[in-house]
Amino acid sequence: MEIRRIAILTLGMGAGPLRASQAVHLALHDGADNVEARTIDILDLAEPWFLRLYAYPHWLMARRAPSMWRRLFEWRQRKRLRKTLPDWIFRRGCRGVLARLRTFRPHLVIATEIGAARVAGLGRREGWFDAPILAVQTGFCAQPAWVRKEIDLHCAGSEESKGQLISWGVSANRIVNCGVPVDPAFALSFDRTEVRRALGLHPERPVVLLMGGGIKPVPLDIIMRSLELCRHPIQVLAVTGRDREMRQRLEALRGQLALDLHVFGWSDSIPELMAAADLLITRPGGVTSSEALAAGVPLILAFPVPGMEERHLKFLVERKVGIAASSHEEIPALVSGLLDDPKRMEAWSARAREIARPDAAYSVAQIARALLEKSTYIDLLAAPLPVSGESAYLM
Repeated sequence: MEIRRIAILTLGMGAGPLRASQAVHLALHDGADNVEARTIDILDLAEPWFLRLYAYPHWLMARRAPSMWRRLFEWRQRKRLRKTLPDWIFRRGCRGVLARLRTFRPHLVIATEIGAARVAGLGRREGWFDAPILAVQTGFCAQPAWVRKEIDLHCAGSEESKGQLISWGVSANRIVNCGVPVDPAFALSFDRTEVRRALGLHPERPVVLLMGGGIKPVPLDIIMRSLELCRHPIQVLAVTGRDREMRQRLEALRGQLALDLHVFGWSDSIPELMAAADLLITRPGGVTSSEALAAGVPLILAFPVPGMEERHLKFLVERKVGIAASSHEEIPALVSGLLDDPKRMEAWSARAREIARPDAAYSVAQIARALLEKSTYIDLLAAPLPVSGESAYLM
């Protein structure tokens, strides 16, 4: 039995693409003995100067100059820019990534981040590997830089994203709306009372989950202080991710605030935390929001990264699964108002589960396996022969 090697290429500037990659990795291995999937994070292998030039400015601009980042994002969308740096920078800066791909010799490359898609396209075009490329989006909206002739197939995060890709020239036959890949555990039917007891929570008092971190950390300590003004005796679960400094700040607040506060760092128990929660306060990241939809948790969305996350916020609010908070001062009243209206929260929860795609990672895995079998792929999508300049892998 031939082992089919699949490289999952990502760029972990935020936790979202890494969690999506992990979900796809698990789905690929579920029930498949002939698959060897390997996740490659560009951050681990790229040259330090490349990260300073390409990755770190994203962090700095999102945190220090959000209005500039917003204008830059809108300009790229309006001009349909597909690249902002020349290929030679990626060629030299990501040589270690390309060498890893050449050594692994994948039969398929899955790119779960927009920069990773560019590196994958460059790698195949210049002969570092010879395999089809599957682009997997981790948000509800697309960017023009996803449009690359080397990409054989796109797994879109929503119908809106699919429509954007089509408007930018991608054939509809090369796009499948899979949804954003998440761990299917988020859709499991947990016993909320038992989960709360296991977490040391009172089973009847309301629980608010607060999540931050990533490219633009949420000021969890400021939000925590404001939650004292909530009219309900809430219990708060705060997840700081890899932000150790924020975790220390929150730990220091325990005993100072009239809140039952439980602090977590990086955790693999997010499905259980969401199952325990009545509400989630978070940034509108594509993966976190998709996990919340699968879990049926109503959302209070705050502090979006300018550009893409602002579009995610609009996407979620329009579908009535969440509400926007323009500042931390608004959050206590929003929490109190929602807890005062359980019917409204039940309706939001039901709508969230209706639009959720907890099977997205398995849909991506199914398409990945089909891409490895050309006849199966043709049966799956009935794709026409490629036109000049398009990938030959769909023949």
